Amino acid sequence: MRPRDIQIIITAIAVLLAAGHAWLPEIKIDAITVTLLSIAVLPWLGPLFKSVELPGGVKVEYQDLERAEKKIEESGLISQEQVLRPMQKHQYSFQAVSGDDPNLALSGLRIEIESRLKDLLEKRKVKTHGNGVNSFTRSLEKTGVLSHEEAAAIRDLIPLLNQAAHGAKVEDSAFGWAMDFGPRILGALEDRLGETTVPQLIEDWKKRDGAAVQEIGTELSKSLVQSPEAFLKTMSANPSKLNAWIDGLETHTFTIYESRTELDDELYLAFYKKLKSLMLDATRACKNTEHKEIAARIEDALNKVEIRRIW
Repeated sequence: MRPRDIQIIITAIAVLLAAGHAWLPEIKIDAITVTLLSIAVLPWLGPLFKSVELPGGVKVEYQDLERAEKKIEESGLISQEQVLRPMQKHQYSFQAVSGDDPNLALSGLRIEIESRLKDLLEKRKVKTHGNGVNSFTRSLEKTGVLSHEEAAAIRDLIPLLNQAAHGAKVEDSAFGWAMDFGPRILGALEDRLGETTVPQLIEDWKKRDGAAVQEIGTELSKSLVQSPEAFLKTMSANPSKLNAWIDGLETHTFTIYESRTELDDELYLAFYKKLKSLMLDATRACKNTEHKEIAARIEDALNKVEIRRIW
């Protein structure tokens, strides 16, 4: 069915409901009728307005977002380094698809937060009863993965993002807020995820053998991009494993073993170039943290790495 046909059906139904409601002698034309009439014209206003407030509608204001941000920072979820020196490791999906639309930016951020919480539940093997952010945060709080303050701060933020997703009027300044704060909260959740995944990868690295060297080494390299602070913190407690990983970077991560055709060659080369670029971005972002010496070592090693091919 075409969008225009759907518009006509919605409008016709809403008008009939409004007319029927108004014609009943015992019921006066009131706010209900007005609301139904408002719904009747909504499908036709889409091209003219980015968002429409119905009677009793809500707004998402910049100061509300700032208060939610402050509560999350005070909860300790975002590290002090991130508060003082915001770092971004890579571009997130919501940044790539939002254009300059604040509603889209806040809606996309909400989806990505929920996705990271779900990953935390899976990696920590935490069972949850129900779906959605509220259920996820309560389950993570009960098992100690999130503190009470962290879980409560996330639950306070989500309704604002939900309102944006449901068409609430959003101030234009909220777009800039999402682009700045979004990567910080997603990065914090990814580092919390890395506190589980990186130690497991290091354990696997200890037992590496044969083809597993490349697989585990590459996964460790990816974890540096996704969870840099967790990676550097865990590696600092395992200096021998860190040295082996750094010394073998060119072999376990930046040697192409899979290429079979010229097309394969081009695709894998692009993949490894991008991975190297993201790893450099992650290490540079951490050069003002307590792990700056390790970050500098990794950056130096990456700058010397050449991407090789094994035919």
